[in-house]
Amino acid sequence: MRTIKELQQHLRGNIDFDDKYGLIDDEKVHLLYVSPQFNATGFYRMIAPALELNKTTTHKAILTSIEVNDFAKNLDGCINQLDERLIAWADYIIFPCLTIDIKYLIQAIKIINPQVQLTMDFNRNYFGGNDPNSTGNMISSITEEQLQRNLTLMDMITVSSKSFAPFLQKYLDVREPDAGVMVYHIPSLVSRFAYEEMKPLNRNTSNKIRIGLIKPNEQELLSLKEVLTDIKASFKDVVEFVCFGIPRYSEEGDQLLKEVDMELHDTVSFSNYFKKLNELALDFVLLPTKKYGNTEDQNNQLFLELSVFGIPTVTSIYHTSHSLLRLAEIGLSGAENSDWIYSMEAFISNASYREQIGKNALKSIWKNHSYNAMQIKKLTDIFI
Repeated sequence: MRTIKELQQHLRGNIDFDDKYGLIDDEKVHLLYVSPQFNATGFYRMIAPALELNKTTTHKAILTSIEVNDFAKNLDGCINQLDERLIAWADYIIFPCLTIDIKYLIQAIKIINPQVQLTMDFNRNYFGGNDPNSTGNMISSITEEQLQRNLTLMDMITVSSKSFAPFLQKYLDVREPDAGVMVYHIPSLVSRFAYEEMKPLNRNTSNKIRIGLIKPNEQELLSLKEVLTDIKASFKDVVEFVCFGIPRYSEEGDQLLKEVDMELHDTVSFSNYFKKLNELALDFVLLPTKKYGNTEDQNNQLFLELSVFGIPTVTSIYHTSHSLLRLAEIGLSGAENSDWIYSMEAFISNASYREQIGKNALKSIWKNHSYNAMQIKKLTDIFI
């Protein structure tokens, strides 16, 4: 995180415009990323791609700022401070997902730079309907309409889910056939910028198997109620459950945490997230997801992060990361309770097997889901 923290301070500094952004008249493709927040979405969808593109000889990326993470923050002030010199410099301007009215901002941008290509990164499916079983964000119909209008002002939309890309393309083609917006899949990838100055992988040295759950919502937690209580009853002092990131639960959720004697850890800032994940020394992690809702349209960032630390997972067959598993080579899966229990028992009873799966996952993720030459080429082929 060192590079990102230093860049954030640099961009927040009261320094000359030229010193802050260093605009150069070169023949590279210029990408301007607008005001990402310093959280997981901002990192995977804007900050990491910008830093990785700057390692190429063909593309140059600039971040207007790196905003302090605040889910309630309205980016209106940030985007309206776009400097005309940055707009004129850019070949592409990439916005985060915005639900405020940006029509007049877009008109102003097009006056300054008629050739610029406008892009919005659409980080999740907001159009899946307000299904109470959905894991997506709940938005009002008015907000959804404004978001749809904003998308039609773009030349391109980028999404993290491969399965969501054709859905969104069809959605826009049917509702806004004259907009001509193109949807592209850009996966969230592992970047070494997240792990700068990271200590060596931390391994569990206790006499218990540490089984993790990372930021589970109550629906996900309760879907494993019978599994957790069964494993706790069968293995008693052999295992301990660890929950990192505790949302507010109902009485039923809180009771389950007590029943299985869950070790609880509050969430931390994104800048300290990877350090904390390493410190937990988890032996394996459970990734539950219910069948219902638009889970297939979510990203697989958590699976990537765990794999980087060599932490194997038992993953729901409905979880988006399940598609990355290759028949137990980099993880195990669960559907029915009996499947979950069988997979967990396999990891609990066989340390060498658990460690080998973790090593396989670590190698696979860096080989196939990091900013390697092949993935960089895919990215630069979109921004041409």
